Amino acid sequence: MPTRRSTRFTLLLCLLLAAAGSARAQGARGVLDVSFAATSTLHDFEGTAGPLSVSLSQDATGNWSADVTIPVAQMKTGNHRRDESMRSMFDAEQHPQIRGRFRGVDAERVRSSGKLPFVLQIKHVERPVEARVTHWQQGERKAEFDAEFDVSLEAFQLEAPRVLFVSVGDAVHVSVHLKLERT
Repeated sequence: MPTRRSTRFTLLLCLLLAAAGSARAQGARGVLDVSFAATSTLHDFEGTAGPLSVSLSQDATGNWSADVTIPVAQMKTGNHRRDESMRSMFDAEQHPQIRGRFRGVDAERVRSSGKLPFVLQIKHVERPVEARVTHWQQGERKAEFDAEFDVSLEAFQLEAPRVLFVSVGDAVHVSVHLKLERT
């Protein structure tokens, strides 16, 4: 049977471990601006989504996780007809968001390698993606960087919009600017 002293020691140890874990677990909030560029047989075009709020959490090992959602309705190219075709391609009524899932991200490794792996989900299709990270700036409580990656519409089982003889190319170049601050 445990003694009173061993019970107190166990309770104290549990409290210290819990405090240490919660002291290390941190978070960050930020703003994400997304732009994208695509080609078509008529002319190339660009679009934007955002600014979007993003929240990150840091686990006891120092790695970061986040779920980023981009509402398809916020994606705009400056051409109403093209935007409607894009929303139709994404089946925005049934799948209103594009999601990025980031897990176990080691910020120092991302900064030094310039590579940020994540899982991108469009409609029901998920694919691993590796973004190229540039312009990393970091202070005591803030971080900021740019990330770029290419998306193949075909790889996500999307049919590129077509209007008469004009069709959109398969590759879409995505650029992201992220500003974060620890909470």
